[in-house]
Amino acid sequence: LRFFMDLSGNKDLLDRELVAFFASPNSPPEAFAIAIRWAYEISKTDKVVISGFHSPLEKEVLRILLEVKHPVVIALGRKLYKRIPQEYIDALNEGRMLILNVCTALRQNWWTAQYRNYVIADYAEECYFVGIHQGSSLDVLYDIRQCKSRKLEELAIYGKTF
Repeated sequence: LRFFMDLSGNKDLLDRELVAFFASPNSPPEAFAIAIRWAYEISKTDKVVISGFHSPLEKEVLRILLEVKHPVVIALGRKLYKRIPQEYIDALNEGRMLILNVCTALRQNWWTAQYRNYVIADYAEECYFVGIHQGSSLDVLYDIRQCKSRKLEELAIYGKTF
């Protein structure tokens, strides 16, 4: 499942080690602290973070990664942006960002978001999940990709590094 409709930015980022980040749109407050810590720790590595960066927590992680100038791949469950968001311009110009879409829908919906998440998980060598709830679509994805998935809450509890 290595097919994208459109790409904008540094395509070479796909050749580097990719780690996926998934967060529930309803992540509890304690998940924010764990994810923020993860964002700063992952930014000290050569790994490229791939995500939809759609939920509030995912957006916060993206803000941190852009602030520290860490490379990211943004996967959209819709068509590419007609106008690139201003906060992405520097990262794109500096080769630290790739924006890709996995379908041509005008707007993201539940189905396109699910497809996007499965493409992200397939592409990544590791997947990190935070704030997911039992029975949610992210929980199902976690179970399917369990061999390469980690729940950040569990790593934080046991004091393991990310």
